[in-house]
Amino acid sequence: MKQKAYVGITGPATKDEIKAVVEEFDKNGYTMSSPHVPMLGYLVSYKTLNWQATNDRRYPKVAELKDLLKTADNKVLTMVHYNSKEMPTLAGQISRIFDGVYQEGLCRALQLNIAWPDPYQVKLVKKEFPEMRIVFQISRKAAANKTPKQIVEGMKEYGDTLSYALIDPSGGKGIEFDVKESLQVYQELKAAFPSLTVGFAGGFNGKNVADKLKKIIDGTGDSDFCIDAEGGLRDKLSDNRGDSLLNIEKVEAYLQGASSVLK
Repeated sequence: MKQKAYVGITGPATKDEIKAVVEEFDKNGYTMSSPHVPMLGYLVSYKTLNWQATNDRRYPKVAELKDLLKTADNKVLTMVHYNSKEMPTLAGQISRIFDGVYQEGLCRALQLNIAWPDPYQVKLVKKEFPEMRIVFQISRKAAANKTPKQIVEGMKEYGDTLSYALIDPSGGKGIEFDVKESLQVYQELKAAFPSLTVGFAGGFNGKNVADKLKKIIDGTGDSDFCIDAEGGLRDKLSDNRGDSLLNIEKVEAYLQGASSVLK
């Protein structure tokens, strides 16, 4: 079954941030029954999963993940965004993250921020968690030296495990994507995978989201696609990766801009 498109915000890491984002979603008309559902992305890495300290403010402590998921109060699509370099044990890592969380219905969506994860491991994840909605991230690294057709051919190795594909050359860095190039990938994906819900990410913020959405709609002919924002909604404290804070005013402007086009 084709999944509903979402409007996403990734990177809140405290209860106060999550409550504020959920409130902004509600104020702007995004509910689990709206045409575009609200999505809240929780960042987890192999490092944080294994209790290692990080200075990246976007990553919560893994011990707090369940409580943070509960804070969303089932008002949004909760999604774990996971990155790891340990491919041979990827399914086991995912199993640890979702132990109890999946069974309690707190989160049943996973974005793999990994360039071409092992298809066998992804299939193991889907076998253990059959209702998991898996997002394949087409990052700059994943798309490097590949044509849109080659990207699609590579994704066929994952069979029917994927629910979403996110065209995301920014990878949370707030770098704006090229709409024309992303639309070429989109068209190939839609032709090859009609039941896949496709999305766009890369530098979305309140100043550019409406204009970019209009261009995407002009290029796709409809609005049945996802968007996600991260770096463009934060204030940098230094040049160190992840040393930034979520700005709720930027969140509000982004959601207002998106709703002005998508509704």
